[in-house]
Amino acid sequence: MSTTQVPETRVESEQSASTHAWTSIGLVKLGGIMLAIAVLWRVVDQFVLGLGSTWMNIFPSKIFPFLIILGFFWKYRRQEIGPVLGLSRDKIQFRLAIGILIGLIFAIGIDIGGTIVFAVFVDPTYPLQLHIINEEILGYMFIFFLTNAFLEETLFRGLLLNAAKTRLSSNSSILLSAIIFGLWHAGWPLVNGAIGGEAISGIATMVFFTMILGIFFGIYYERFSSSKSLIGPIAVHTIINFVSECFKIGPEPVIQGPDMIFSNSGLMTITLVMFFLTFIPLGVFLWKFRTEQVTDLWGRIIGKERDDEQEYYVV
Repeated sequence: MSTTQVPETRVESEQSASTHAWTSIGLVKLGGIMLAIAVLWRVVDQFVLGLGSTWMNIFPSKIFPFLIILGFFWKYRRQEIGPVLGLSRDKIQFRLAIGILIGLIFAIGIDIGGTIVFAVFVDPTYPLQLHIINEEILGYMFIFFLTNAFLEETLFRGLLLNAAKTRLSSNSSILLSAIIFGLWHAGWPLVNGAIGGEAISGIATMVFFTMILGIFFGIYYERFSSSKSLIGPIAVHTIINFVSECFKIGPEPVIQGPDMIFSNSGLMTITLVMFFLTFIPLGVFLWKFRTEQVTDLWGRIIGKERDDEQEYYVV
């Protein structure tokens, strides 16, 4: 009996080469790999296992691709978790507060505001009852949408947008990542049973509005956050999904999911108007200003209030 001993230096060399291959792989190729994993898992959960119609929803396709992305970067490219994935601790409390505020403005202005405006000014007979979808598992649904926001923001606004920036301009990268983000949502009308012309209309509507949201999140990350952090977009994304899919004002629709089409054409028109009246001012704000400017303004306001208090006590 004979044994073969592999020199230790050779083993270490092979391991080093393998590690180097993963650490040196380009962001475009890496983004393609991670996107393929996420899409495949999503398709299996939606169309093979049918988890979208269960209480679990498609949670596995949210948590596991995110953990794969985070685990890969933690092992091979830890220094890029902040710059590429956007998971930075920079001004985290302030970014979270701004994200929550913008998310509430967006959610209330569109999902709740559109229905209230329609009922008050257009059709006073329209009922404004509140429906809470999946009330018994509302805590789970929040965790689901928070996990969803972490996956979609780190993948589309983090990895894919930053990968695109290695080949394209910043604005083109925002648009490209938004288009892919829109197509990512194309399957839901089919999952919900739409066929024929209804399916085509539903897919086009879903892709268009999620693409618009993708542009909004891209501007938030690239312009307002100066590509430093995705904490704000993650907070906005979570609130928008949680409010729009779990809290319904009025008699329609009363199933989980984003409200894209209403049987009442007047309500649909008002909701669309409210969408752009909310989206455009917020988008302009995020485009023109930076987090640091808002931080400095808030600091001056707080400082002035403290000075006024001191003057009051001196007097």
